Amino acid sequence: MKNLLLVLLFTSISQLLYAQTFSVKGQVKNQQNEVVSFATIAVHATKDSSLVKADIADENGSFKINNILVGKYFIKVTAVSYSAFKSPVFEVVDKDVEFQAFTVSSDTKQLGEVKVVATKPLIEVQNDKIVFNVEGSVNATGLNALELLQKSPGVQVDKDENILVKGKAGVRIFIDGRPSPMSGKDLASVLKSMNSADIEAIEVITNPSAKYDAAGDLGIVNIRLKKNKKIGTNGNVALGSNFGITPKVNGSINLNHRDKKINVFGNYSYNQGAWHNRTLDDQILNNIAYNKTWRGIYRDTSHNAKVGIDYFINSKNTLGFSANGRVSDHNGGGESQTLIGDRYSAQPDSAILNSRTSNPEKNKNLNFNLNYRYTDTTGRELNIDADYGIFTSRGVSYQPNTYEFPNSDRPSFSRNFVTKTPIDISIKSFKIDYEQPFKKGKLGYGIKLSDVKSDNTFDFFNVLNDTEVRDFERSNNFVYTERVYAAYINYNKSLSKKWDLQLGLRAERTQSLGKLTSYKQNDLDKVDTSYINLFPSGAISYKLSEHHNLNLNYSRRINRPSYQNLNPFEYRVDELVYSKGNPFLRPEYANNFKLTHVYKGKLTTSLGYWRTRFPVVGLRLPYDESRTYFIAQNLDYTQGFSLDVSLATDITKWWNIYVNVSGYNNIFRGDLKNGLKVNNSTIAANANAQSTFKLKNNWTIELSGWYNSPYRRIDYNRAMGTMDAGVQKKFWKDNATLKVSFTDVLNTGRGGYHSEYAGVYTNLRFKWESQQLRVNFTYRFGSKEIKGARNRRSGSEDELNRIKGG
Repeated sequence: MKNLLLVLLFTSISQLLYAQTFSVKGQVKNQQNEVVSFATIAVHATKDSSLVKADIADENGSFKINNILVGKYFIKVTAVSYSAFKSPVFEVVDKDVEFQAFTVSSDTKQLGEVKVVATKPLIEVQNDKIVFNVEGSVNATGLNALELLQKSPGVQVDKDENILVKGKAGVRIFIDGRPSPMSGKDLASVLKSMNSADIEAIEVITNPSAKYDAAGDLGIVNIRLKKNKKIGTNGNVALGSNFGITPKVNGSINLNHRDKKINVFGNYSYNQGAWHNRTLDDQILNNIAYNKTWRGIYRDTSHNAKVGIDYFINSKNTLGFSANGRVSDHNGGGESQTLIGDRYSAQPDSAILNSRTSNPEKNKNLNFNLNYRYTDTTGRELNIDADYGIFTSRGVSYQPNTYEFPNSDRPSFSRNFVTKTPIDISIKSFKIDYEQPFKKGKLGYGIKLSDVKSDNTFDFFNVLNDTEVRDFERSNNFVYTERVYAAYINYNKSLSKKWDLQLGLRAERTQSLGKLTSYKQNDLDKVDTSYINLFPSGAISYKLSEHHNLNLNYSRRINRPSYQNLNPFEYRVDELVYSKGNPFLRPEYANNFKLTHVYKGKLTTSLGYWRTRFPVVGLRLPYDESRTYFIAQNLDYTQGFSLDVSLATDITKWWNIYVNVSGYNNIFRGDLKNGLKVNNSTIAANANAQSTFKLKNNWTIELSGWYNSPYRRIDYNRAMGTMDAGVQKKFWKDNATLKVSFTDVLNTGRGGYHSEYAGVYTNLRFKWESQQLRVNFTYRFGSKEIKGARNRRSGSEDELNRIKGG
C-alpha cells in the first residue's frame, strides 16, 4: 500500500508539471474612470466560445488569471449595474498578456434597483442523483433532518426511525459529504437535532461511481449543509418555533468572510424541545396476551457548530481546514402499562405491569478535516484529505417496574433495573483523489485508508433497597476494530455528440476484529475476519434528440453490519423485551441496475432492478415463556424491481408543481438457523408532491404532501402519509423572510405494523406529534457579490456511518 501511495503521488505531481501556461491581467473601470470592484472576469476560447477560466476582480478592479494555454481567446466582463463588456479577440503565444483598463458602461435600461434572482427548482433530476432543494420549500420550515428525509423522493422512515429506499434498508447517510458517525437510534437523534435552516439540499445517489466508498447497498443519501458563496463579509440569522403539544425552539447564525486569498466561515445552531408520541403494542406469546400502552416524550437539547478556513495559495493551490461538532443532551423516556392475561380467558387481566422509564443520554461528536487541492485549466485536479473524528456517548436507562394483581390476593412487587452504556469511537482516514484528461476523456483514480475503533460497555445493575448492585452475568465490554484499504479507477468519455460513457472499478480489503470481555463464559469472545472485494460500476448515456435522453447505470455495493449489531451480548430494552447482537453477521452485497429517460428536463422515468445477497433483517423471537428479544440475521437474498416517475413543471408563470411516484416489487428469501423460513414479497409505492403559488408583493403559498402505501418486509407495515400547507413573505429588500406552515393538516400522521412468526404475534400502532404550527424568520446581511464556493468531500465516508446506539 505504501508503494502504491508513492506511485500515485509521483504520477500526480509529474502530470501537474506537464503543460506550460501563461497569465492574463488587467483592470476594470467605468466611464468616470473609477475602478469597478469585484467584477466577474471570464476567459472564453474563440473556437467554440467555451469558458476556459473565470475569476473575480479585487477591490481595486484589478485581475490576474493564470494557467492560460497557448491559443486565441476573448474576455467577458460583468458587474452589477453595468452592461456586459466583451473584449476583442487576443492570442496567447509565448508570454503573459496585459491589457489596458477595460471600460464598462452603466446599464441605461436600469429603472430603479436591479434584482437578480436565481431560483433553484424544488427537485433536480440528474444522471446519478435526485436533489431535493430544501430552500425551495416553504413547508420545510422548522422541520428537522429526519422529517425532511420523509419528504424526499423515494425515501421512507419506518416505525423504528430507520431510513429506507424502495422499502429496503441499506442506504448510507452522509452529512455534508461525510457520513454521520451513528446509525439506528443514535443516527435518528442526530438528524432530529438538525434544523432545516442549516440544510441546503438532500441528494439521493442510488448508483454512486467507483470514486465513492462501496458501502450502502442502496446508495447514498447526502444531507448538504448550506455554504456561503459571497465575496466580502456577510451572514444570516434565523429564529424559529414549532407549536404542537409543547413548544419547541430553534435558532442559528452563519458568518462568512471571503476575498481573493482567504475564506473564513463559521456557524452555530441550537435546538430545544420535547416531542410526544403514543404506541399501542399488542403481543401474544404462548397463548398469553401482553397489551402495552406507551406514552413517550423525547426531550432534546442540541448545539451544532462548524468553523473553517480556506487559504487560496494561488490560482492553482488551495489549503483548507474545517472542524465541526455536535453536543446533544436527550431523554427518550415515558410511561407504559401492560395488561397481561390468558388470550382465551373471559376473566379480566391477571396481572398489570406499570413502568416509568427514563433514558438520559449525552452525546458528543467532533470531526476535523485537513484538505489540499490542486487544479488547473487543463482539467487536472488533485485532492488530499486527512480526517479524524471522535464520537462519545454516555447513556443511562432507569427501568422501574411494578407488578399488580387486581384479581387475586397476591401482593404487588417491584423489579427495578439500571443500565449504563458508555460508547467511545475514533475514526481516522486518509485519501487521495486525482483526475486528468486522458484520450479525450477524464481519468480519475485514488486510494483511501481508514481505521476505526469502537469501544462499547454495557453495565447492568439490579436496584436492591435503593442501591445499585452490578450484575456481572449481564455486563460486558465489546471492542471492535476495523481497517479498510481501498483503491479505485474511474473513466468518463464522450464517444460522440450523442453517446457518453463512464466505467469504474473499486477494490477494498477489510480487516476486522471483535473482542468481547465478560464475566459470563461466552464462546463468541473473539471474532476475526478479513476479506477482499471488487466493486465495478458503469454508466452509458444516449441523447435521442433535443428533448429525449437515456441513461443506463450499474454498480455493485456492500453494506457492512453496524458495530453494535456485532456485539453478541444481551441488552435489556425493558422488562419484557431484550436485544442482542450477532457476531456472525455477513456483509450485504448488492448489484443495482437503473435505466432512466428524461424528457425536456421535466419528466423523468426510471426503471430499476437490484439483487442483494445476505440482506440483514431484524427479527423478534421468543426469549423464554414470557419475553421476546430482537436480533439481526442474514437472509439468503432479496431482489426487486422499481418504476419511478417524476414531473417538475410550470403550469403558469405563478404556479409550478412537482410530483414523484415510486412503485416497487421486493422479494425476500431465507432459511434461518432457528428453523424460520422467509418467503415474502410485496408490491408497494410511495409518493411526494408539492404545488407552489407565487403571488404579488413577494408572497408565496405552498401545499405539499407524502404517502407510503402498505408494504411488507418481515412485518406487514401500514400506510402512512401527511399533507402540509404554508405561506412565505419576503420583505426589507428581500433580506428578510418569514415562513409560516401547518403540518399534517388532515391529522393522518400515524402508522404501525403486524407480524406473526416463530410463535410471536405482534400488532403495533403508533402516533407521533405530527400536527404543528411552525414559524421561522430569517435575516440576511452583508455583501451579496457571489463567487462559486470550493467544493470538497472529506475522507471519512463509510466508516463514520455505522455506529449504532442501543
